[in-house]
Amino acid sequence: MLKINKLRAEILTDKSENISDLYGFDISFQQGLNIIAGPNSRGKTTINSCIYYALGMEELLGAHNEKALDKALKEEFTIKSNEEEEGTNFKVLSSKIILEIENENSEVVCLERHIKPSTDGIKTSNILIHFSSFDNMNGEDDEKTKGIFFVNSRGNNEDPNGFYNWLSEFINIELPQVSNSSRTDNYSPLYLQTIFSALFIEQTKGWSDFFATMPFFGITKAKEKIVEFILGLNEIVLSTQKDVLNKEKNTITEDWKRKIKSFSYLEKQTNSTVINIPEELTTDKTEIDKISVLFPTSENEKISFSQFLNQKTEAVKDLENRPIATIKENREEAILEFNNQKEEYYKLKDYIERFENKLRVEKQQFSSLNSQIIIIESEIKDHINLQKVFSENIINESGANQCPTCTQEVTTNLISTKNIKIPQLTLEENTNFLRSQKKIIESSISSFKETVNEKDALLLYFKNSLRQKEVLIKSISKDLISDDRAFSESEVVKKLQLEREIESLLLLNESISELKEELVALANKYHNNNVKIGNLGESEKEDETKLANFETQYKNSLFGFGYDSNEKYQISINRKEPFKYLPVYINKKEGIYLPQSIRINSSASDFVRNIWAYTLSLLNNGINHPGVIMFDEPGQHRTNLSSLKALFKTSSEIKEKQTIIFTSIDKPLHNEQNERIDLDVLIEDLESSNYKLIRLDNVHKVIQRLAVE
Repeated sequence: MLKINKLRAEILTDKSENISDLYGFDISFQQGLNIIAGPNSRGKTTINSCIYYALGMEELLGAHNEKALDKALKEEFTIKSNEEEEGTNFKVLSSKIILEIENENSEVVCLERHIKPSTDGIKTSNILIHFSSFDNMNGEDDEKTKGIFFVNSRGNNEDPNGFYNWLSEFINIELPQVSNSSRTDNYSPLYLQTIFSALFIEQTKGWSDFFATMPFFGITKAKEKIVEFILGLNEIVLSTQKDVLNKEKNTITEDWKRKIKSFSYLEKQTNSTVINIPEELTTDKTEIDKISVLFPTSENEKISFSQFLNQKTEAVKDLENRPIATIKENREEAILEFNNQKEEYYKLKDYIERFENKLRVEKQQFSSLNSQIIIIESEIKDHINLQKVFSENIINESGANQCPTCTQEVTTNLISTKNIKIPQLTLEENTNFLRSQKKIIESSISSFKETVNEKDALLLYFKNSLRQKEVLIKSISKDLISDDRAFSESEVVKKLQLEREIESLLLLNESISELKEELVALANKYHNNNVKIGNLGESEKEDETKLANFETQYKNSLFGFGYDSNEKYQISINRKEPFKYLPVYINKKEGIYLPQSIRINSSASDFVRNIWAYTLSLLNNGINHPGVIMFDEPGQHRTNLSSLKALFKTSSEIKEKQTIIFTSIDKPLHNEQNERIDLDVLIEDLESSNYKLIRLDNVHKVIQRLAVE
């Protein structure tokens, strides 16, 4: 459980009389509802973004490190005594944020993170943790209890020095392992940043969809995993186990296909036909036992392996038992044999040429894939280096994002925002995408390599067969031009070749037997895999109870907020894909049986109400919920005042957890009633003990001179 106690910004300026003369703000929070209210441009967003930043969650705002923060915290700000005057401009020399947080065990720590460091040795990608309250920071014992942890770098959810790893332990959250396509081992923790996308709803993008600010980390079905984890569903463990078993099943299936393909190579090597090969993977051993091989004896006749082997053996015996014939005795048979062998020779030669051409193309493709891997690896390295450039502030520390060499503008996006309407990915998203592309190409390379090696072996066999035919044809040619009284050399060659064919047949039989044994072994693995998957079962009844309670509270809250786009019976939390664990619209009376997205079946203001209800219900029902949520300007998209009032009322009734709402005052809602946000109306029905109001000044901005302690 996480509770935010205090937020403090400290800024040293060019007009500070000494290093103790600081500017900034100092805000305290309580358990339950906290309301930060004020006119526009008074600093609500500044306060909001500082909480993100102190918790290492600025990635949810769309940037890394201090780039997510307003220039008032890192460049300059203005202080006015009244609206009429221009005010005094202050340049920021150094700045930092301190956030005091507490867990369910009443342990209090302070997170200190620099925005503009005072020295080069301090990194904005590090968070300093003081294992004490704010009042006891920098005391005699503080040096012994400090710890430095890193954010925005690989391994920060797993490494002992990673901040998210530390934070998850502090708030007593054990991050589960989930499937991740961007990882070489295919698994990663359910990153803390993804979980916080369900807690912190920011103003710009947060109201556009559920989990709208969730960064892309390659986690499979990330939204489902977040809900499963927060609600404490058994399915999150079962789904990972199923994923492991399903990947094992896919591997078994691919191995089966490769083994089946091996039969076709054996066929080509021996001019045989393997029959009764199961088209699909089977666990029926009798189906595997039926696999056998046939050999053609004529255009329309095929015989079994044993019959064909017997024929070859008898032919050898016949040649051994009869005296060597003279050329005269064997001439007619030699001429016929010569013509047949010559015809087969040219057919085989033509086939080998076509086979070599196809193999050459495949080798070129194989070479091209290897070249692509080199290019992608280079791009990944470049992206990682760029991430380091931006994270370590190598680019112009003034925040202008200018190249230090040519001074042109540089952004953390891979393409300029000017005149471009296509979606843009961050460096990290692109890096993850490139890694997934690399994995796909590596898989293709592995498959190509195996195929090319098999075909190389097959080509050697074909060429060897061609050479044997050349030897036989030459020996027959010699017989045809030799003295009729000489002994026939072709019979000797024929006998030797028959003996080699018998050896090949025995090897073929052995290979087929081995392949059948390997298929049986794969069938056993497949059977055991199915048994394990079956034993896992579907989500348990306990999960359904949790989902039913979550759904009930969500719907009650939703309609309590004034939702009217659909009837209550038409809305539910979906249990299956698509939109698993998300609100959906189903209207069976109108013949609609498939679930539809609640977003496209609700007005813009009603969809915002959906996000209110969904986020609050996760907070109320979440067994693993961190215990805090933040809404930045929930009065979006023509929402009416009565709905906002209901939101504040519902939030104030959640006393054991923390809700922080940032809201404008006297701001038009642009609804049909032409209402304006009236803070007095919003809080008039709230019990004073159930909320804390932090009202920003109507004239002065939040950054002011801090009192000297």
